[in-house]
Amino acid sequence: MTSRLEFRSQTDEGSATQDVRFTEWLAGLKTSGSNLLVTGDVPKETSAAFSRTLFGQGRRTRVLALTNPTTLDAVSHLPVGLDTPKTRVFDRRTEYRASMSDSANEAALELDRETFRSELISAISYYDDRNDGFAPAELRLGIDSVEVLSGGDDLVSLTQFLRGLTAIVRGVRGMAHYHVRVPDDDPLVEELSPLFDARIELRKRPGLAEQRWHVPDLGETTHWVELS
Repeated sequence: MTSRLEFRSQTDEGSATQDVRFTEWLAGLKTSGSNLLVTGDVPKETSAAFSRTLFGQGRRTRVLALTNPTTLDAVSHLPVGLDTPKTRVFDRRTEYRASMSDSANEAALELDRETFRSELISAISYYDDRNDGFAPAELRLGIDSVEVLSGGDDLVSLTQFLRGLTAIVRGVRGMAHYHVRVPDDDPLVEELSPLFDARIELRKRPGLAEQRWHVPDLGETTHWVELS
């Protein structure tokens, strides 16, 4: 994550204070665990590139879950190779495509969500035991895309799914990001935002991809900055 972000409400007098508050807030996320909602109706290449940033460099435990049938392959989302130790990928794109042609579509997605949750929890537990516990920010989890797990309108079950998973990530002091590939003003974003520590909005302009952060704890939104 970047510390180059600046808040929109900054003045010359308040900028230093805001920078310190934001730096301390980011440090707290890395120490205590965090869950970030990533929004924006952006190209799949932009989403994948930002995932690479959030998964981080160095020796980490990375768990990637692909759910959207149109998303890029796992190698595009990770800053390391698929054969790197402590890297696990769950590719549920084929199952989702199959469920969309099923007459019992809602039931198929419900079953998929429960199985999916169990697989993610098992993977986190496996690496937690194997590592004898995680160091702060060592576990990195990424899911693309959360909206396909809602079954179209099952927000109650989706919220329960996310609430349980975010609690587990915080419990092992990990850092997780969850893509919702819809505009930031979509009603789904408003429904899900309270479950997360912050929301990162993406946008793509000709030749330029950008991000800005919405940080409820600080009551602030940053300026747009180029994705690094």
